[in-house]
Amino acid sequence: SLLLSLLQHQNGMYGLHQDVHHFNSFDKVRSLPLLLSQARIRTGIIGKKHVGPEMVYPFDFAYTEENSSVLQVGRNITRIKLLVRKFLQSQDESSSLLALPSHDPHRCGHTQPQYGAFCEKFGNGESGMGWIPDWTPQLYSPEAVELPYFVPDTPAARADLAAQYTTIGRMDQGIGLVLAELGRAGFLNTTLVIYTSDNGIPFPGGRHNPYPGQPSPPFLPPDLTPTVLDWFRLPYPSYSIFGPTPVRLTGKSLLPALSSEQPWVTAFGSQSHHEVTMYYPMRAVQHQHFRLIHNLNFRMPFPIDQDFYVSPTFQDDLLARTRAGQPTHWNKSLHQYYYRDRCELFDRSR
Repeated sequence: SLLLSLLQHQNGMYGLHQDVHHFNSFDKVRSLPLLLSQARIRTGIIGKKHVGPEMVYPFDFAYTEENSSVLQVGRNITRIKLLVRKFLQSQDESSSLLALPSHDPHRCGHTQPQYGAFCEKFGNGESGMGWIPDWTPQLYSPEAVELPYFVPDTPAARADLAAQYTTIGRMDQGIGLVLAELGRAGFLNTTLVIYTSDNGIPFPGGRHNPYPGQPSPPFLPPDLTPTVLDWFRLPYPSYSIFGPTPVRLTGKSLLPALSSEQPWVTAFGSQSHHEVTMYYPMRAVQHQHFRLIHNLNFRMPFPIDQDFYVSPTFQDDLLARTRAGQPTHWNKSLHQYYYRDRCELFDRSR
């Protein structure tokens, strides 16, 4: 959605692209890098890609999990800094777009458990962990972290969240390095910087859930392509995927918000898939302080993705405590999390 500004059920890519999931966008979809390439604007990506097919998402400069170590291009901020420098050094005075989708602060306990649940130990200088020269690790006390209401208040969950905060710090320091490289190359004052996310934190009630109160992505995916095209003063093409009905963007350019407050009070959300086994379509609308969620397939249990399934919060807390009949210190039971009402309405003013 970030590179298309078309929601899953519009672009055909309902879940992850890599490995057994094998989701792909429709061949005729025109992504942001494709549109920019056709306008002779150079494109680059460093980090997580997770989308396909290649002909829909072409990049002139690419260092991703498809051709590089996921740890090096997604979490090693020194390596990322040097790749950004390489991209900028090969850049002339013409326009360009560089995407930096970080693997921090995603979980990695299901793929690289030796580095911790969030790879928070990767590159910290300890024995066997490697060293990232530009990173000064920030450690957080589990007892002192402030918990979102949807995270269980237990020692295991607190330690889990504290580990993620360490990787958020690494990502934050990496962003500082990237901005410094822009300044070093003389592009800082002529560059539009967009900082965003595609989901909430990977805790129960967070990622894959449209519930209010969880950390929300700071930039709406449908608005990314209209904003970038507006920045480059490019029109969105007229085309269709199936039949005569033209593709229409549902988002809008956010550039006007840089100069004045905009009267936008309604937002829509959509979730269909994540991993190939995780079909649980949800639609949501937020208007002022009200949020309505429609769980389309509410009679089936809500699925758990593999990285959250092996997490300390789920295994050591929710699953183990539920099996033992012990208090979970959570705002709902595991059964309530699995089996949801068809419609859920929230009043955020209360």
